[in-house]
Amino acid sequence: MFWPILGKKRIGLVLGGGVARGIAHIGVLKVIERNNIPIECIAATSSGALVGLAYAAGMEVRLIEEIALRIKWGQIFRIAFFRPGFISGEAVKDLIIKYIGDLNFSDLKIPLSIVAADIKSGEPIVISRGKTARAVAASAAVPGIVAPEEIGGHFLVDGGLGDNLPIDTAKGMGANYVVAVDVVPSKPIHSMPKDPFQMYGRAFDIVMHKMSREQRKKANILIEPNIEEDIWQLDLHKAKRLIAAGEAAALKALRGLRRKYS
Repeated sequence: MFWPILGKKRIGLVLGGGVARGIAHIGVLKVIERNNIPIECIAATSSGALVGLAYAAGMEVRLIEEIALRIKWGQIFRIAFFRPGFISGEAVKDLIIKYIGDLNFSDLKIPLSIVAADIKSGEPIVISRGKTARAVAASAAVPGIVAPEEIGGHFLVDGGLGDNLPIDTAKGMGANYVVAVDVVPSKPIHSMPKDPFQMYGRAFDIVMHKMSREQRKKANILIEPNIEEDIWQLDLHKAKRLIAAGEAAALKALRGLRRKYS
């Protein structure tokens, strides 16, 4: 157990988006749970919001991992007609309600804020009230693919377009020590994208990484899961490798913290 060396710091956890690569957050949570690190609040985007919601609701990390290893894209895709996106967010909401519950933000054990982007203004919108399933569906609505979610008069899409690493949001929640997990690769890819989805995903990664540069500098601990092979945004079948990469990156960060304070 290392966290007492931080004194009375209010630790905020920031979980960035990255579609399937958000599964790596589970490996980070395994290390947090194992070391009894007290998380005071969570700010999250897109797939990070889904993992963050499960943890904030009090779900055991072991169970979150089991669900992640079972989930298939067929459970998430539901065709939408006559909407600006050919996949509806309803399946995402149904999945959340099935495994986590039909919860309001006020029901959560750890305060959570979820970031989405207003498709009209382009501004990030922070959601911390109302139904959690709707908020996650909005934050994970990849534009052009998943239909926007209307909340509070805003038409919301993937939070990666607004703030993929919402460190300022965590600080606004009262955190004075931020552990941020960025699952968007910062290194060049090894091979060319093989289809339009991979090409679209790679372009989205490049934009999100550039937009997150200033935010990354604000983290007290920045965790970056490292996998030598290319992991594309739809690679749910690589869940085990993603979880292992998140766990290894979190352990490396904690070893660095111990050396710094020893």
